[in-house]
Order: sequence, then C-alpha cells, then structure tokens
Amino acid sequence: MNQTLAHEIRLYEEETSLRVLVAEDDPTLRRLLGLILRRDGHEVVEARDGSELMEALATTLVDARLRPFDLIVCEQHLPGMPGLCVLAGLRVRDEATAFVLLTEDAELQRRARELSAVPLAAPFTLRGFQAAVRESAQQRPANDNGR
Repeated sequence: MNQTLAHEIRLYEEETSLRVLVAEDDPTLRRLLGLILRRDGHEVVEARDGSELMEALATTLVDARLRPFDLIVCEQHLPGMPGLCVLAGLRVRDEATAFVLLTEDAELQRRARELSAVPLAAPFTLRGFQAAVRESAQQRPANDNGR
C-alpha cells in the first residue's frame, strides 16, 4: 500500500473514530458496551457512577491535551447523577455533545429527544446500540467535537 493511501486511511479512521464516555453502573453491561465501541474503532472511557462521570467530563475541560468527548452513553439510573440531569446540564451550557440515554421510561425518552439525545430502551440488540451511536454521532456538529 502506498504511503499516500495509508495516510488517507489513517485520517479517515481518526475522523470517524469517536471519543466516547460510557456511564453505566452494571459492570458487565459497561464492559460489553465498551467492548462493542472499541471493536468499532472508538476510544472509550468508562464511568461507574455520577462522580466518575463528572470527573471524566471535568478532566477534558482542564486538560487541553485531551480530546473532548464526542459522545456520552449514559444510564438514566446512574448512581449519584441521573442521566437526564447530565444531558440537561450539558444543554444548559450549550454543549452539543452527542448523547445516548439508556432508559425504558417513555416520558424520559421523549424529554431526551427534546434535548437532541437518542434514547435507547433495554433490552437492546448489538445492532440497535450501534444504530443509536451512529444516529447520535450524526446529530453532532461537524468538526466541532460536540462543542
């Protein structure tokens, strides 16, 4: 493979690769979601509760060397911080970070859609999860990393 083509492929992979924060308290589901995202070529940071989620978000604000999150996948019933509160807090700050809210509650799903998030109800399939990630990523501003 010539160097120009290899370089173009690397640029494309970097452009389509997302930096994703997965906030889920169930360790098995968190690892599974992380595995799926990594297999699909994304960089993943995992959080098991609201405190870890907030620490991960804050770290990207204070460390300019870190790429901001392109997508947050968050459980509604995350200990210490409901997923919809995280989403609303981002939107109040005019943060357009792509967001997938994991909830079965129809009213919370409606409210998530109003805040430009993609709701996903359990049980979901691998393809359903991947479709939610794609849909959410397509909603984020181009070349803006969600900001």
